[in-house]
Amino acid sequence: MKILIVLSVLFTLSSAKVLSRCELARIVKNSILVEFTKYSVADWVCMAHYESRYNTLAKYYERGDNGEIQSEDYGIFQISSKWWCSDTMFPDGPNSCNMNCNLFLQDSANIEADINCAAIIVNQQGMEAWKGWAENCKGRWINYYTYFCFW
Repeated sequence: MKILIVLSVLFTLSSAKVLSRCELARIVKNSILVEFTKYSVADWVCMAHYESRYNTLAKYYERGDNGEIQSEDYGIFQISSKWWCSDTMFPDGPNSCNMNCNLFLQDSANIEADINCAAIIVNQQGMEAWKGWAENCKGRWINYYTYFCFW
């Protein structure tokens, strides 16, 4: 039984798509996210670093002080099911991106759904919507997130 569990975990990890810093920078640079000129490509790469470590299959639970699950966060940008997408835990939430949360879980570099929803989020709330960005990137020198990335 232990071997089956270990193999299952290894299979899950081996099928995850973790983008490189520069790979994500190139994707963002060629996306609608650059239209939000208040934020740089480095802002998006920094945020993704702290939210998911560039893992397109990242899925985490956000818990309240009492330990109760507040939301599930999906994909490379950790988009919250409580507000932005629909899943089984929050089927009646606002779903402001009008998407199923599973669209944000890709085992490839195709993060188009993530980008489209992130554009909606940043348009409504700015990058402050992401704690990882607000606590680690905002107001800091983050240009090194795109250094040595050849566009």
